[in-house]
Amino acid sequence: MGRIYERDGRYGIDYTDHRGKRVRRVVSGDKSVAEKVLGDAVLAREKMRSGLVGVDPREIKRPLQEHFDAYIKDLARRGRDKMYGYIVEKRLEAAAFAEDWKCLRDCSAKSVTNYLSDLADGGKSARTVNGHRADLSAFFAWCVRSGFLEANPCKGIAKSGESKDRTRRALSVLECQALINAAPPDRSRCYLFLIGTGLRRAEAAALNWGHLHLDGVNPYVELPGSITKSGKPETVPLVAEVAAALLKARGEPGEPVFAEIPDMAKFREDLSAAGIAEQDERGRKVVVHSLRHSLATMLAQSKVAPAIAMKILRHRDIRLTLQHYTDDSLLPVTAAMATLPTLTSSPIVEPLRAAN
Repeated sequence: MGRIYERDGRYGIDYTDHRGKRVRRVVSGDKSVAEKVLGDAVLAREKMRSGLVGVDPREIKRPLQEHFDAYIKDLARRGRDKMYGYIVEKRLEAAAFAEDWKCLRDCSAKSVTNYLSDLADGGKSARTVNGHRADLSAFFAWCVRSGFLEANPCKGIAKSGESKDRTRRALSVLECQALINAAPPDRSRCYLFLIGTGLRRAEAAALNWGHLHLDGVNPYVELPGSITKSGKPETVPLVAEVAAALLKARGEPGEPVFAEIPDMAKFREDLSAAGIAEQDERGRKVVVHSLRHSLATMLAQSKVAPAIAMKILRHRDIRLTLQHYTDDSLLPVTAAMATLPTLTSSPIVEPLRAAN
């Protein structure tokens, strides 16, 4: 059944749980409290063994932060990088603080819905809200697998609808050339690199010269998992003009490739110097991340196969490459339509007319 023991004036419990694992821990300086804890533990064990409950009832009362800590450790065990774990933990803690969750028992579907609704009402984009939902759902699913929860409270909560109206636009080839020519040398090289590789701002900022392989026949950028969005090691090929520009400025291994990635204020200066409007007539803005969109659009213009473009941009979903990153306003739609055959001069037209 179990027993109470005393150690240095404090009382502990010693018993075997429903999985056959021995549990031995000090719980209180009051023997009656220890007896109550042991009784609850033995009762929970018997209910679990008899199938009356699917989860250990003590787990839903445990401080939520303990579950958060265990989950983040498990993410690290599964190979997720520290930055990913940090972001997930902050999102979980933000939800717990906003909804006053103290333990898993407080985490209802209604409270999760309220939290996501508050994020949306606070101006967060549908994509950001869905990111929070995904992180919460992954945590709760882990709790279910671990036997801490019976069901995932996120399971019945629909994703937020993402607007199809794009808020960013890509730069045309002429605009890319104008930006590179108008910017100071350091920023010019940075823009050329971002357009030519499609790297994200944070990834480029984390690069050092040891990550660049410029001397081989096929130069490329090596991205360790610690700096990629996916958390996995990746490589990006370098076109000749980008590799040549980097060779001229090459520093020592370990030194950052770029002293800084231009912030929005400096980017605006360079846009103005290049004669590029920050916002077009459709309300779409040009930001530093637009340079990644520009690469995606140029790949489409060059008739690169979508599957290859997806690999270059390091997307996991081809729909992201085609629908969100490719600016269809810059694609030669009119020219494409002009390549269609002329229907009215087809030899089959006259016999059809005669038959009618």
